[in-house]
Amino acid sequence: MKKKGKILSVLLAAVLLCLTCSGMLMPRADAESGKWVATWSTSLVDASISLSNMALQDIIPANSTLRTEIVVTTAGTKLRFELSNKYSLTPITINEASVAQTDGQYEAKIKAGTQKPITFSGNASVTIPAGGRVVSDEIPYTTKALDKLSVSLFIRDTSYITTAGLSNGRTYLNAGGYILGKSKINNASLPNSTEISISSSTITYHTIPLLEEVDSFSPDVNAGCAVFVGDSTLVNDAYLYYAKRVISTGAQNIGIVNKAIIGNKLMSNGSGIIGKLYGEALIDRFQQDVLDVEGVRYCFVKIGLNDVLHQFSASLSPSTPKLSPDQIIAGYRTLIRMAHEKGIKIYFFTKSPWNGYKRSFLGQTDDLVWSREAQDMCDALNKWITENNEADGFIDCSPLADPSEPTRLCPSFTPDGAHLTDIGSVALADLIELEKVGLSSSAGKKAAEIANVNPYAEKEKILQNMNTTVAPVTQNPTAAPTAPATTVNPNSETAYEYIAPQTSPEPSTEPYTQPPVQTPSSQTPTYTPAGENVNYNTQEKSGAASIGNGAPIVFILILFFVIIIAAAVVILTVGKKPEEDY
Repeated sequence: MKKKGKILSVLLAAVLLCLTCSGMLMPRADAESGKWVATWSTSLVDASISLSNMALQDIIPANSTLRTEIVVTTAGTKLRFELSNKYSLTPITINEASVAQTDGQYEAKIKAGTQKPITFSGNASVTIPAGGRVVSDEIPYTTKALDKLSVSLFIRDTSYITTAGLSNGRTYLNAGGYILGKSKINNASLPNSTEISISSSTITYHTIPLLEEVDSFSPDVNAGCAVFVGDSTLVNDAYLYYAKRVISTGAQNIGIVNKAIIGNKLMSNGSGIIGKLYGEALIDRFQQDVLDVEGVRYCFVKIGLNDVLHQFSASLSPSTPKLSPDQIIAGYRTLIRMAHEKGIKIYFFTKSPWNGYKRSFLGQTDDLVWSREAQDMCDALNKWITENNEADGFIDCSPLADPSEPTRLCPSFTPDGAHLTDIGSVALADLIELEKVGLSSSAGKKAAEIANVNPYAEKEKILQNMNTTVAPVTQNPTAAPTAPATTVNPNSETAYEYIAPQTSPEPSTEPYTQPPVQTPSSQTPTYTPAGENVNYNTQEKSGAASIGNGAPIVFILILFFVIIIAAAVVILTVGKKPEEDY
């Protein structure tokens, strides 16, 4: 009996030893797997412009709170924040900072109890050196894609803000504290606060001081980011509507961020009286604004229109380099090379129509007038964009055109002939296939459906009035530009044949609806990282873990040793001898 007990003890010890060793195959509870990706961003410019030798910049009074409302585009468990003082000649100190969930919209309010302090190397305050950047500590903060967050900064001393973004959020300034030096960053509201912005006759650009990027820690190690970059024709919510399309597939691990700048050019810096606000040439800022963005896998580029139009502008032509289409195309090739060297896929938008844009500036009208020469340059650039085999694809903007005059945008899409209205942003987002970020279009919704509008209502009316039938067209990433009169069905990723109805009713005011996409239950949304040929499930899996993390191996080992023990017990029991034989 003693011998039998020893055998069982040895077997049990072996099982325990194997279980202990097999623990190395199981995921460690203290080793969090995942990846940092950009979930929000803006592109910074030099806000220290001068008029008549007088500097114009945002002066932040002592004891002021800045609260910036943003929308994140990924889910995550932690956040970190990048602040920049790139264009300043003096350091600036942030005395306190916090993040919270936004309450309402554009009201400078936060939800009580959701605030968390933002620290820097464990400290509440940080000094950003002149021309420098700082990155905060990791902040445990769970977010879902499209969550609205408010980042609050308290500045005790009077400061001059010369580094700011002009899109993708709204910032409110509350001057002074309840008492000298008291912070309001955790107050539920900031009464009497003022939004910081720059306005023209048709467009308002929302100033975002200091905050450049917010990164989210995704539990998915294959998470990635797509960057929209370009000029003022992308300073709108097209990127956000595209993010909503991505999220509608079930994917919450693909960040969509926007790095567009008003007046930006590909080959030269902004020029003219307020040229600093137009930013550095994209070819020079591409490294920082695209390649250095956390987790970038894709970029969508809409640039080059200003390289052409500023040559024909009365106020800007004297200071704008005279470039040919071939020289601009050489710049495109540089961007392609830089992106591909980092394994990033790059897509170009064609030039959207602009006839009718006057560029009214400082009381001057007709600063820019459409000309055949300028249009021919744009057409040459579009031809290269649609026919080259160097980039990874393109987005054809011709469906945004007025069918009665293809060199113009459809009136409902633009406030001034060149920039996009909100409904124009919806239409632009629907021109970008989800396949470009590794997803299936059949798994997601159109931006028009998400926004519950029909962006093409006015265009359909124009076509009805023209009594025109549009021939079918197949979208092809390597095909030449489509004929000017061609349009694209807003309900489909592929082109269609438009047949005018027999009657010409007034445009419907009813919300746009679209039948839900039927996705097979076995199909799961997938996102393919650039340079890889594998797909992965973007939804969290339930049940047993896969073989890759070792759980089934542990199960097999346990089962194996249980069988051995059971067999040993049976053998020893069957072969039992009288007690005196032992």
